[in-house]
Amino acid sequence: MSERHTTRPNPRLQVPMMPSGTEVASYASYLEAQAAVDYLSDSGFDVKSITIVGTDLHLVERVTGRLTTGRVALSGASSGALWGGFMGLMVSFASSSASASLWVFAGMGGGALAGVVMSVLLYMMTGGQRDFTSHSQVVASRYAVLAAADVAKAFELLQKTPGNQRRPAPRRVREEKDGPTEYGSRPDEKPRFGVRLSDSSAAESSDPGQSTVAPAGESDESENEAPNMKE
Repeated sequence: MSERHTTRPNPRLQVPMMPSGTEVASYASYLEAQAAVDYLSDSGFDVKSITIVGTDLHLVERVTGRLTTGRVALSGASSGALWGGFMGLMVSFASSSASASLWVFAGMGGGALAGVVMSVLLYMMTGGQRDFTSHSQVVASRYAVLAAADVAKAFELLQKTPGNQRRPAPRRVREEKDGPTEYGSRPDEKPRFGVRLSDSSAAESSDPGQSTVAPAGESDESENEAPNMKE
């Protein structure tokens, strides 16, 4: 019988997943979230269960200035001189006929010249479509602090931290006014129009089964009196 060998998945190669936990605080900047976790650590809280998650990510490109041919040439010369000097230093170690400084300066000069030529050519190939310098970074709108254990304790501790956006809103106390209400009048208030009926009078007037029919005895006596009056 042939034995089957199963390979276990490497945890390092697993697909990254969202962390589990309950959001106990939210901050507008990463520095505030970092300070909150540091406060939990100083308070004796086990921060192994804490995770900072940046939500609502945005790619922000900050423009630093205008790009001209002179700035392109200067940038190419500086970077080329750096690489040229490094290459000259490496060559000086292998050559014993000349001093190291000569190779370094020669490499810096050649590298600067090559850097200027390459940078200007690449800039001219763009056709002036990007005449500015900038740098990009990913920024989150808010940073949520998640707790996988001791959620209630973490939530209570982080209520004192500055910048926390998950603080409970204060309850509004309803004010009782002495004047008339906005949409009607109170039972003890004098009506502006008509007469206010009491509860018993209002119940009698609204009862549809109540009628004003006279008792049976009174109706018979009235019928007997009618013939006597004719005689």
